[in-house]
Amino acid sequence: MAMDTTGPLDDAGPFAALGLGPVEERVYRTLLREPGTTAAELADFLDATRSRTRRALTVLERTGLVSRSPGAVARFLPAAPDVGLEALVRDREAQLSRIRTLGAQLMDDYRDGLEAERTELCEIVTGSEAVLRRFDQLQRSATTEIQVLDTPPYAGPGGPSSNDLEFEILSRGVACKAIYDRAALERSPHAANAILRYVEAGEQARVTSRLPLKLATFDRKLAFVPQSLNQRDVSGAIVVHPCSLLDVLLYVFDELWARATPLSAAPPDSATANGDADAVVPGPDDLRLLPLLASGMKDQAIANHLGWSYRTTRRRIASLLALLGAETRFQAGLAAARRGWL
Repeated sequence: MAMDTTGPLDDAGPFAALGLGPVEERVYRTLLREPGTTAAELADFLDATRSRTRRALTVLERTGLVSRSPGAVARFLPAAPDVGLEALVRDREAQLSRIRTLGAQLMDDYRDGLEAERTELCEIVTGSEAVLRRFDQLQRSATTEIQVLDTPPYAGPGGPSSNDLEFEILSRGVACKAIYDRAALERSPHAANAILRYVEAGEQARVTSRLPLKLATFDRKLAFVPQSLNQRDVSGAIVVHPCSLLDVLLYVFDELWARATPLSAAPPDSATANGDADAVVPGPDDLRLLPLLASGMKDQAIANHLGWSYRTTRRRIASLLALLGAETRFQAGLAAARRGWL
């Protein structure tokens, strides 16, 4: 039996967002160049069956993108794209707005379900695509706060710089707190800058020498952890609902947060945050060096990140410690924090 459509015409096209298939798109594009064409002529142009072409014309007429001229043989005329397509876009936006409103209404049912007696305290998500989709869903659903423990290894090359959705979440006023494993900053010269982009957008970031696991919590009501201890494996994840295990995970984050070093993206407004009018002012290189030094990065990793030689890096670290009156990096971190430099 012959197929009623041709293969290439059934591939997804840009008009799919408007509910139109590739055949409808090509019919409309052809009419823009050849107005007044008949259905039979269009079928020949597209190398498609006449029945499939007529169905496409029916869809286009229904959406207002095509009209037919009177006469014994119908000839088809396209609507101007700036009018016809704009009307479809507005209709689709209205539909999406209604879906968004419905989603907000359905949240009442969802909350009622959470308050009811729950027999399953943990939700198992399997399949890498399902894991990533569920994580994005949880991010989008957060209304007050997201907390994250970020540590290598990563499943893909993006690492800590791959979650662009966070910028949208921050713009909605949701607080994002992240603790990064020092190794995340040492992965490449670009990793720290990628993290600082989040900080500049409003993320509250801290760095610690080692994190025990990957973790994300949402509004302190749900937690998301990998199913496997092999952190490259994203084929499974666990969503933890309110229970004692969630309390433990929240406690772990809070304890690590209290001990981690703040990571600042911009220099402070005042170099005398501790009230000392005689305090020295850090230079631009000092302000670039301090967060990396406080995070515990090794000298060579700092040199690679800042594009300095190893010898220059060692000299500037020694100068910074002298500027702060510190003998160790730990003392330097405390002194810089007291001065508001971190």
